Amino acid sequence: MLEFPHFSRTGNFSAYLIAPLFFLFVKKIIYREENEGSWKWLILIPSFGYAVDYLPYFSLSASEKVEIIRSQQLNYDHFLFREGIFFPDEFHFFFRQIWLLVFMVLVIKLLWKNKNQLNREESNLNRYIFNFLVFITAAFCLAILPGFFRFIDRWAGFTVEIQTMTVSSALIGAGVFLVFNPRLLYGFYWSGSIKEKIEIKEIEPIKSASHIQTEELEQLCDQVTNFVQSQKLYLKQGITINDLSKELNIPVYKISPAINMCYDTNFNQWINQFRIEEFDRLILQGEHERLTLDGIASKCGFSNRTTFISAFKKIKGDTPSHYLKNISLT
Repeated sequence: MLEFPHFSRTGNFSAYLIAPLFFLFVKKIIYREENEGSWKWLILIPSFGYAVDYLPYFSLSASEKVEIIRSQQLNYDHFLFREGIFFPDEFHFFFRQIWLLVFMVLVIKLLWKNKNQLNREESNLNRYIFNFLVFITAAFCLAILPGFFRFIDRWAGFTVEIQTMTVSSALIGAGVFLVFNPRLLYGFYWSGSIKEKIEIKEIEPIKSASHIQTEELEQLCDQVTNFVQSQKLYLKQGITINDLSKELNIPVYKISPAINMCYDTNFNQWINQFRIEEFDRLILQGEHERLTLDGIASKCGFSNRTTFISAFKKIKGDTPSHYLKNISLT
């Protein structure tokens, strides 16, 4: 800290964010929600408030920060800083601990509520995922636990070294867990829908596509293409290859190479081709005369303007607005 004083006290930004982001991570895994809602931006408020409150400290010179670090962070006062504008000296330390606890409780509640579905005995993959979430949750709880001793009799034993040790233990533990369970690094989805409570076939182990014959891939490609076109799945915003795999009850490791072999592209670009074709159909129907580009893009299945423009330029070699202008001229 003395060698890089300008980095001092920046840890609270991540400290305010780690628990709510972990909650969103677990919630996303369990429910696979495409949109968390606008409320998620509320988790930035404590970090923003901290930045404003300690603006005087962050604007100090390096030498001034070094003196403060020596007198506070390397002394008995560690963590209980005194340069805030709006809040008391100890506010951010104690509020941060409560903030972390609230979101860890929400994570535990999520896991407990869905424990039967997540830990289904007939699915090995579900148990791996469930065990990982339980393990990392327990590790984070242990990491934040020592800070609460500061509430009790102003315990001076909670030092920078203790905090570093507990947090690093959680991160190292997660890394070790993934070393022995590497399948979690390659993507997964639950065997059994949490929201719909639908029983589906257990996910097969990841296999190499090399054993799949070309003829089988071609047949599979026709099957997948006909299904996507007939059901117009490309109009569904945020659709993934895992969603298609569930719809057809065909593993991803077969669908992906089939699309790659037949169309020389990946799933997302392949889906976007259907959406651009839908765009052309809507233009021929005169939709551009009553809808904005964003409106048409949304009807075609694009979730945002940036993705639409990027896909359009890649496929058409032109921007949508310039493309429409040329159509109007002709």
